[in-house]
Amino acid sequence: MKTDGQRQPLRAVAQIRKIFGVRGEMKIESYARSAEEFEQLDGLFMGTNEQDVVPCTIESVKMRGSEIYLKLKGVDDKTAADPLRGLYLMVEESRKKKLAEDKFYIDDLIGCSVKDEQGRLYGTITAIEEYPAHQIYTVRTKRGPVMLPAVREFILRIEMEKRTVIIRPPAGLFDGEML
Repeated sequence: MKTDGQRQPLRAVAQIRKIFGVRGEMKIESYARSAEEFEQLDGLFMGTNEQDVVPCTIESVKMRGSEIYLKLKGVDDKTAADPLRGLYLMVEESRKKKLAEDKFYIDDLIGCSVKDEQGRLYGTITAIEEYPAHQIYTVRTKRGPVMLPAVREFILRIEMEKRTVIIRPPAGLFDGEML
């Protein structure tokens, strides 16, 4: 393994969402990886961002319905797992699973500009939250953060090569009426 100074840029592959049971198992939100791929994954890091990570090793992976649960080595009970909730699991850029040309990772959207069809700039995506019905993009605007539902009605297209999300926002969302 490379030293920290030689490490490639890291990319989030999942986020720890919930603690399951008392033995340290955690439910994760996977960003385009299957349970089988997590079983074979090594060179994993955990943290809040790329600069604040620690290496970690997956001990076991389980599917419960369509959800992925994993256990990390050294995290053997609920008390040890609780502080990890919300942290990201990351791999070096070269180890990231290659996606089809028209697909992208959720974390690729962070930092993208948000514009309408006429080119009006609304802001920049700073966070993405997963909700039962759909994702919500947090857009940093001059007036403050705006929560934009990531549904086809509002998100027209994503132009990754330009790092731009083209939207048709609902009336009032970016005009301060809903802030």
